[in-house]
Amino acid sequence: MSERSKFFKKLRDEHYTILCPDMLPIHFELISAYLRTRGYNIKVLEVKGRAAKDEGLKAIHNDACYPAIIVAGQFINELKTGKYDLNRTAVIMSQTGGGCRASNYISLFRKAFADVFPTVPVLSINFSGLEAARSIPLDLPFIVNAVAAIQYADLIMALENQTLPYEKENGTIKAIRKKVMDKISAQAGHASFHHLKKNLRMILEEYRPYIPKGERKPRVGIVGEIYVKYSPYANNYLADFLVREGCEVVLPSFSEFVLYCIYNILEDHKRYGIGSPIYAFLAKKLYRYYLGKTRKLNKLIAEIGATPYEDFEEIIEQGKRVIDLGVKMGEGWVIPAEMLTYYQHGVSNIVCAQPFGCLPNHIVGKGMVRPLKEIAPDINIVPLDFDASSSEVNQENRLKLMLANLK
Repeated sequence: MSERSKFFKKLRDEHYTILCPDMLPIHFELISAYLRTRGYNIKVLEVKGRAAKDEGLKAIHNDACYPAIIVAGQFINELKTGKYDLNRTAVIMSQTGGGCRASNYISLFRKAFADVFPTVPVLSINFSGLEAARSIPLDLPFIVNAVAAIQYADLIMALENQTLPYEKENGTIKAIRKKVMDKISAQAGHASFHHLKKNLRMILEEYRPYIPKGERKPRVGIVGEIYVKYSPYANNYLADFLVREGCEVVLPSFSEFVLYCIYNILEDHKRYGIGSPIYAFLAKKLYRYYLGKTRKLNKLIAEIGATPYEDFEEIIEQGKRVIDLGVKMGEGWVIPAEMLTYYQHGVSNIVCAQPFGCLPNHIVGKGMVRPLKEIAPDINIVPLDFDASSSEVNQENRLKLMLANLK
């Protein structure tokens, strides 16, 4: 047995608690439900208040990018609560392996933990071969279950965003989310978890009575860096604020980011010859398979009168109008491509969420506003920076200025 296998066997056998940040609360909870059936006791953190941000600022230099600061802060704040046996606790984070500092977060965290939590290992989950000795093994069963979990979570996220602004009784839609999440999580590790069509229809039927009919509220798209875009804690509960201000929030699916990553493999092979022809062939097959999954999901969403996600092939074509598809540092070309695609589908008001210190995403986000306006002069884009020490009031004032000019 390899040292890596022994290490992860120890995590399971000794019932380690593994803390996970809150980037995608719905998605991560469903994936964690499956990992728990494999013996990994994953806990997705629910973070509120300033404490985690303050802890992050103490542990990580404030020139580091914002997600690094708040993720480290979440872990440190939670570990300080005294709820855990620090000899049987670990932390985990995902890595894309792209050309950004996120690929180096783990070394930052280990340095931050060295003095105060020396017994707490920092684990990785990635498909890039990073941190081989401390990366959870991602075999075929995990990938198959993760694909199913992402499909369920994408559907829940889309329907919640389209029903929450219209609920008659406060708490109704959140209660539906808990109900369907509990049902799906209970199936993790069993064959029923893969009854995709049945489970997706179950989710659809729960939300169907609350899908708005007739005139909709102003729709506001949220794009940007992946952590700040999705994590309510990271973006100061941006979606909740927009709903309170009378808007309907539009978020990209996480599947869209998965397709973006696979598509970039194909682009790298075509442009630079990276990877063998067999590797490129398999990536193309995977891309077509996953694209087909998203199209089936969109068809189901449309059947109940809800608005489906944008087709990824359309996002690619819109991206070509404004930026070269070889630009893929950070979230790369997909950010301006999403904004232009939203505009084509009637979502003219867009918040581009960027973390302080994230140079790639400022270039492909804030830096692309002018070329986008040349194509779509009346698009209403507000680039919004998020920082661990910035004032929420300033952010809300900028948002209110955008809302005063809703298209």
